[in-house]
Amino acid sequence: MDHQLAEAVIATFREAETEVHYDRLSGFDYRAWVGAYSWLDASGLALYFLDRLRTLRLEAAIPNRVLRRLEENAIDNREKNARMFEEFVRINLEFQAKALSYVNLKGFTLVPGVCSDAALRCQFDLDFLVARSDASNCERILGKLGYSLAGEGKNVKEFKAGGGQLPSIRDLYKAKPQQSVEVHFADSCEQNGIRLEDDRFSRKQSQSWNGLEFPTLSDCDKFLGLALHLFQHLKGEWTRVSWILEFANFINFHSADEALWLDVKHATYNPEVRAAVGVATLITDQCFDISHLPDVLTSAVRELPPSVCLWIERYGDNVLFSLFPGTKLYLLLQQALSGDEDLQLHARRKKLLPLHRPPKIVTPCRDEDLSLRLKQLRSEVNYFFFRLWFHITQGLSYLIEASRWKRNIASLQG
Repeated sequence: MDHQLAEAVIATFREAETEVHYDRLSGFDYRAWVGAYSWLDASGLALYFLDRLRTLRLEAAIPNRVLRRLEENAIDNREKNARMFEEFVRINLEFQAKALSYVNLKGFTLVPGVCSDAALRCQFDLDFLVARSDASNCERILGKLGYSLAGEGKNVKEFKAGGGQLPSIRDLYKAKPQQSVEVHFADSCEQNGIRLEDDRFSRKQSQSWNGLEFPTLSDCDKFLGLALHLFQHLKGEWTRVSWILEFANFINFHSADEALWLDVKHATYNPEVRAAVGVATLITDQCFDISHLPDVLTSAVRELPPSVCLWIERYGDNVLFSLFPGTKLYLLLQQALSGDEDLQLHARRKKLLPLHRPPKIVTPCRDEDLSLRLKQLRSEVNYFFFRLWFHITQGLSYLIEASRWKRNIASLQG
C-alpha cells in the first residue's frame, strides 16, 4: 500500500483548503488506489471517505473506477444497514415486551453524535447491555428468535443466527444471511440491603430513529464507552481507524456541551478510565487535529506517563496505516502503561506466540450437508495458518522494535 495515499485520505478529515486536498489526491493513479482498497475497507474509512469527497466536492480528484467502486459499496452498505435495522427493531421489541432491563450499545445509537448517517458505518453486529439478573431471560428470547450461543467471555456472550458459512471479504458491504449479536452483562450491587442495578441503567435515555423508540446510554456513558473501546483495541493487535475518527466526531459534535464534559469530569475519577480517556484523546488529536479540546480531556492527556505519550508519538502512524490483522507493537504500550517490566514479561511471551488454537470463525448449523461442512473446515484451516503467519512475522518485527524502544525509554529517563 502507498502510505502517501493513505496519508492523503486521512488529511481530508482535517481542516485544509479544498485545492490542497485535490492536488494531493489527484496525484495517485488507479493502480495506487487499488493497492489501498484493503486498507480503506479494513480501516472502516471507505464510506466516510466517500462522504467527505462529496462534502468537499472532490469526486473528480480520484479515478472514475475508484469512485464507482466506493459508490457501489455505499449502496450495498445502505441495504445491509436497512436489514440490520429490521433485526434491531425485532430484538428491541421482544426485549421491551418481556420488560428486560437493557440498553442498546454502539451501532444505531451513535447517530448523530458520532456519524450523521448510520449507513456510513460498516457494522457487523448488534450490541446490547443487559442486567445480569436478566441474563437467562435474554438468552431465552434470543433463542426463540433463532440465535444460538457462539462464544462467551467473562461478561459477554456472542450469539449467531442464519447460517454457519463464513462471509467472503469481497462481500464486506453486502447484506449477509448470518446475524450476530453481542450481549454484555452488567452486574448489580447491594447497598443498605437494596439490590441496585449498574449506574448506567439509572442514567439511560430514550432515543428515536426511523419510528422506533429504544433505550440507550447517556451521552456521558456513550463517550466513556467510545474511549474505553478505543483504548482496549489500542492495547491489542488491531484498531480500526474509523474508531479514532468517530471518537473525534463525538468530541467535535459535543464540544460546546459544558454539562456533558462536567459529567465526564465526575465520571473519570477512576485512574484506568482517566488513562483510557487520555490515551484515546491524544491519539485522536494527533491523527485528526481536534479543533477544540474540552478542559477535562486536556487534563487527562497531561496526566499520561511520558512513556505512553512517546508510544503514541512514535507508533500512532503504525495504528493508522497497518493492514489487518495489525501488529504486536501494542505490547510496548502495555509495558508503558504498566511500568512493571517483570510483571509484563511472562504475559508478553504468551502473546508473542500463543500455544492455543485460534477461536472458531464459523458456527455450525443443524442439517448441514457435507459440502458446507468441508467449506467450513477449509475456512478454519486457512484461518489457522493466517494467524500462525501473523504471529511469526509480527513477533519478529516486535523483537526488532523492542530494542529500539528500550533505547528510546532510556533517553526519555536520562
